[in-house]
Amino acid sequence: MEDRASLDDWEVRLKERYPMLRNFTPRPFGVEIEIFGLKYSISAGDRDVIPPYKITNRSSAGVLLPRVFEERGFILNGFSADAPYEAWSFVTDDSIKGAGGGELVSPILSGVRGLAKIYQVLELLQEFPEIQVNETCGFHVHHGVEAEKFGNRELFQVLRIVAIFENYIYQLLPEQRRGAETCRPLEIDLYEWFRRNGSERQTPLVKNLWYSPENRDDLNIPRQRKNHPTRYHGLNLHSYWYRGTIEFRYFPSVLDQPEELMQWIIFTQFLVEWGAGQRPDLDYVVKPNKWLNMLYKIYLGTGMMDRIRFPRGAGGKKAKL
Repeated sequence: MEDRASLDDWEVRLKERYPMLRNFTPRPFGVEIEIFGLKYSISAGDRDVIPPYKITNRSSAGVLLPRVFEERGFILNGFSADAPYEAWSFVTDDSIKGAGGGELVSPILSGVRGLAKIYQVLELLQEFPEIQVNETCGFHVHHGVEAEKFGNRELFQVLRIVAIFENYIYQLLPEQRRGAETCRPLEIDLYEWFRRNGSERQTPLVKNLWYSPENRDDLNIPRQRKNHPTRYHGLNLHSYWYRGTIEFRYFPSVLDQPEELMQWIIFTQFLVEWGAGQRPDLDYVVKPNKWLNMLYKIYLGTGMMDRIRFPRGAGGKKAKL
């Protein structure tokens, strides 16, 4: 087992390789990995959680899935629904096309070690040939927020930055995901709201904006329900009032591209931290990946170019874009 020093060195090396990791915070997060081809049976008393002993998929080596997970240190929940976020859980999902649709829900994680756990479980899922993904499978990320520290002003900042740059966000996704009904674009017109309110420019009550007919609110469906119609946007703020998280549903489930999913978690956390008022200086990288390049666009579009640290040339002048 690696000692503490070697683990710290591992984190340093990762942050050198992935510059966005330098701004990754301990904020708790969790993911839902949608798949199909899961072989299982459930009874009425199981609710949505699939008991591990009822999953019969076998790895390429012929070992049952629950045993493989246990041997790799991933504890599966399913015998009780009392603590759903303390262990990995396979749950049913009727929205996925294909036999054996379901999703793997993570426990509450944080930091680089939390990212490493997700990376490991994505690689683990690839060991089961029958487990696949298609265009209906999403990779949903929840970032934990506390209502006492993350209130209306912070929510509005997240809503505002996503509304402005959502078209760019969709350009980062595979084309088949852009038209998915489970991650629709926002239907809140902030530009119209500001136009109607003229020069007052007061922060609107986000809850009223979210639960509006324009954003597919339905007065006949209680807001306490998990599957409320407003949740099926790429940015899901219904989750804030339902379970205390901000959910991003845009990205597809791509088991064979774990690094893409890691970058997505880091990027979406950055947006949440932005809402909380954390706008760190960014080091300019000559050949940024698409995620870091997106952050540069956000800084440029919000008048924060002075927060990007450009390298200086031989004469002491900053290099130009």
